[in-house]
Amino acid sequence: MLKRKAFRKIIITTFSLITIFTISIVPNNFFSKDNYLNPNTETIYVTSIGSNEIYLLAKNNYLTKTSIILNEENLETKIRNIIDYLTINKSSKIPNGLSGIIPKDTTLNDVKINEGIAYLDFSNDLLNTNINNERKIIEAITYSLVNINGIEGVIIKQDNKVITELPQTKEKLPKVLNRNFGINKVYELKEIKDTSIVTMYYINEIDNEYYYVPVTKYLNDDRDKIKIIIDNLASNYVYEPSLLSLIPQNTQLINYEIDNDTMTINLSNNILLDDNILEEVVYQITNSVFENYDVEKINIQIKGEKIIETSKCCGITSKNS
Repeated sequence: MLKRKAFRKIIITTFSLITIFTISIVPNNFFSKDNYLNPNTETIYVTSIGSNEIYLLAKNNYLTKTSIILNEENLETKIRNIIDYLTINKSSKIPNGLSGIIPKDTTLNDVKINEGIAYLDFSNDLLNTNINNERKIIEAITYSLVNINGIEGVIIKQDNKVITELPQTKEKLPKVLNRNFGINKVYELKEIKDTSIVTMYYINEIDNEYYYVPVTKYLNDDRDKIKIIIDNLASNYVYEPSLLSLIPQNTQLINYEIDNDTMTINLSNNILLDDNILEEVVYQITNSVFENYDVEKINIQIKGEKIIETSKCCGITSKNS
């Protein structure tokens, strides 16, 4: 009996120490929605182990980025699980306000991977949807799968036949799909010349939570893409009232440079709110840059003073210069 009591005390003490240690390493603002990055403090944000980003449909009909936990090592199994999340009523683990987009009767017949290309063979139900969603189905599959390490492109088939065009709009599709296909496309063209294609991230607020929405814009603007990104996200005009940009108005890009795999962005201090920068603002900028530039790291400066370092693989680090 005494040995049992002594053992019980040891177990309780051990768990108590683990709990105290866990609480001590959690950032003070972890549970607060008003997440700020202070240039005078050091904060490290690391992506979740085993997490994968997928794109689900929100009520405003925009594909919205969210994260799921997949611990499978096998790529084919991981792809099948992601397709389950993207299929209507196939998974109950997705956030409220979001849903799958692939028709519920669709079957994924086969998955093969060869030299970084994922070959997916679906049943004929895949594009049995309304005209507004047939392209979004292709976008959701493509963007969700190319986020997987080791997958560079996707070839989509129906009953072992490659899909070359959308059945209702007759839009031609490239054989190999990747991020160049675009997502949540918006056309703001007045003429054909001086056209740029830029993907930038807005915010969708659902049940008091912020989600990120990539929007591929077609614009009559031949400036560098980083200039287009900052000017658009810092504008007081958002073309869609259900989307937000939290980047303060009149934030300006002073200059930028790319050195090997690192981009350094120098911004005006308009981006600060009470000497702080919103975490959501950082993610809007960095997600947008990573979509348009082949870089692995981004340094954000304010009037020449480096305050934030980011990495595509490992999240965001904020520290004083």
